[in-house]
Order: sequence, then C-alpha cells, then structure tokens
Amino acid sequence: MDNLISGSLAAIIFVAFVGGLAESIGALPFVIIVTGVVILMLIDFVQSAKNGLKTKNTDKD
Repeated sequence: MDNLISGSLAAIIFVAFVGGLAESIGALPFVIIVTGVVILMLIDFVQSAKNGLKTKNTDKD
C-alpha cells in the first residue's frame, strides 16, 4: 500500500511539473512529446499497481 501511495504522489508531482513546463514553453512539438510521455507513464503506473496488488493478494494465501 505504501508503494501505491508514494507512486501516486510521484506521478502527480511529475505531471504537474512537466505540464507546467509544457505550458511555459508553449511549443507545440514539446507539448505533444510531454503528453505522450505522461500517457505512457500513467499506463505503466496503472499496470505496475495492478501487478503489485495482485502479487500482494497472492502472498497472503
């Protein structure tokens, strides 16, 4: 559960930082790259969280 909380916090901070950076720079190619990276990061985080929760539940048995 601690990994889920810290991972969520890190994801939120990362999205806020690169989102602000993309907004301040304002160049369309950079915004597209940041959007792609954030989407891929969120997909990986969700998959890792599901895998971690699944592993944790099977360890209890």
